[in-house]
This record gives sequence, structure tokens and C-alpha cells, in this order.
Amino acid sequence: EILEKISLSSAKTICLDIHKDEIAQESSENPINISSSDNLAYIIYTSGSTGTPKGVEGTHRGTVNGLHWLWKTYPFTQEEICCQKTAISFVDSVWEIFAPLLQGVPTVIIKNATVLDSQLFIETLAHHKVTRIVLVPSLLRLLLDNYSHLVKKLSQLKLWITSGESLSVNLVRTFQELIPSSKLINLYGSSEVSANATYYDTSLLPNQASNVPIGRPINNTQIYVLNQYLQPTPLGVVGELYVGG
Repeated sequence: EILEKISLSSAKTICLDIHKDEIAQESSENPINISSSDNLAYIIYTSGSTGTPKGVEGTHRGTVNGLHWLWKTYPFTQEEICCQKTAISFVDSVWEIFAPLLQGVPTVIIKNATVLDSQLFIETLAHHKVTRIVLVPSLLRLLLDNYSHLVKKLSQLKLWITSGESLSVNLVRTFQELIPSSKLINLYGSSEVSANATYYDTSLLPNQASNVPIGRPINNTQIYVLNQYLQPTPLGVVGELYVGG
């Protein structure tokens, strides 16, 4: 259906070999970039807290800010390999696609059928020597609880980032027991704030902790806990989270 729409449009097909003489006559200068940081980068639909799907307009500014924070805080090293396994309708895919792509880091594209087969998924990560991954805590729980013997094959997967759901203390402890040499980062955010607002390194979790903090704001982001009158709440007093920046 998409191909039909394209063929019916006014788009002109250019063959690089047949039209090479015409192409050679064009300017070799870079085109003028008229984009701004406030331009739309993508629209992703989310139900948020309402249960009704709504389109969230993600800007270049928000996306690039999150990526720069990631590159600065957890920089890529030589020989790193990432993976892209999230549907593009879910905001984590933006991180999976562009964080490595814009840094020239190889990415393994994993089809959904493989992700749904946990054993095959782990074996694929091990085979391609994937070094970092973004996933929801429920998928991490599935892998650790049912395939702990296979997870040990993932010694090269040094950075695990969870987001999209709350991360439990129990899951952090299980991770630390099974993969002590790897780092587990808890991200918190929503589609409305380019997927991420705060982060927490779970290696800092105190022994007596009853929950996993969402941590501190990423670069160029401010976090406030306010009451119903939009006044800051004292320590220990319940409020709602407001994100700025």
C-alpha cells in the first residue's frame, strides 16, 4: 500500500548509475540547513496516565539533549556494539536507533520474534557481543528469573538500562548477584519529556533500601516536587513531579 502511494505521487526516481552525468552537474556544496532545535523529530503515541492514546511531539532539542547526556555520562568505548529491538512506536526505539548511529557505533537489528524467544534472544546478544542494552524491567525479570544460566554468557554486556516501568529492589539484587561486573541504570521519564528526565546508578543502592530511587535529573533538566498549589514540598512530603529545562 505504501509503495502504491509512492508510485502515485510526484516523486522522481533517480538512478545513480543511469543519471550520473546529470548528478555530476549539480552543486557539491552542502545544502543550507533550515532546521531548528524546536522542529519536530517524531510523533509517538502514548496513553500516558489517561488511557487515551495521544500523539506526543518530540523535538530535536529534547532528543539531542538526552543523547548528549548519554554520550557524556556513559561514553562509548572502542569495540562497542548496540542493538535495536524496540518497535518504532515506542519511545525507547529513538534511543536505540540514534544513540549509536550518530556516534558511528555498530548496531545489531533484532527482530521481534527473536526478542519473544528469551533463550534465542540471549544467544543472539551473546553471539553478536552486544555491549549495552535498553529494556523494560519486566523483560529483565523474565531473563534473570528463567534463564540465569544463560545470562552468564553475556559477560560483554556491560551497560544495562531499564526504563518504562518501576524497577524493584529485588530485581536489582538479582542482577547484582548474576552479573556483578555489569552496570544497571534506572531511567525515569515519559514520552512527553523525550523519554528521560532522571537516572540512577543502582550500584549506589543502600543495603537497607526499600525502593529504587529515580535518581537525579539529566543534563539541562530540572526536577521539582510540588503540592497542589504548585509550591515545593518539604522532604518526605508527597507531591507531584514537575519537569523543566
